[in-house]
Amino acid sequence: MFEDKRRGSKKISILIVGIILFMVFSISYYLNMDIEDETNSFSKINNDLKIPESLKNLTKIDVNNVLNQDKTTIEEDFVLQKSYKINYITIFTICEHRIEKKVDLPISYIGLSEAEFMEKNPGWNLAEINDDMIVLTKEIEAYCPKHFIIGIEGEYIAIYSYNDNGEKMLIEETDININTLTPEDQIILQSGIVADTEDDMEQKIEGFSN
Repeated sequence: MFEDKRRGSKKISILIVGIILFMVFSISYYLNMDIEDETNSFSKINNDLKIPESLKNLTKIDVNNVLNQDKTTIEEDFVLQKSYKINYITIFTICEHRIEKKVDLPISYIGLSEAEFMEKNPGWNLAEINDDMIVLTKEIEAYCPKHFIIGIEGEYIAIYSYNDNGEKMLIEETDININTLTPEDQIILQSGIVADTEDDMEQKIEGFSN
């Protein structure tokens, strides 16, 4: 009787162990299947994201070469067309004012290269070529034409101004004799007195005539 019970218990134990092993095997199988699916999906995504061979071969050096080639082509092919305009910008360094003068491209300039164009504009610097506008700049160490300089011409007070080229020009010679002025005023006039407007100039001259 005891032997039958032992045999029955042993069979139940074996059955339980078998069920547990089956469950472990089943769970392991399904887990492996999921991991393989995820791995395959991940591999597929990676393949989709791979850089094409044509782009891999385009290195930074190649890009720079392409840009330089384009730039060289533009410079070599640059020819002045009738549609271009020129903006001459003169910068007066003393007063720090600037005068701009825009003109149409002269007929004689049409068809010229950049180098040929600059040869016809000595003293000017090429600032930029923007669309159909060529910008040239030049600095002059003088006052711009908007200012008046009160100085001396001979024995009289005179009024001067600078032209667009920075050349000092006599505008008017007054009837005020410098011999009627104090030595201090004469020294001041020899250095020149700057007037920013015509009214300012007239007031300063009246001060010497009183």
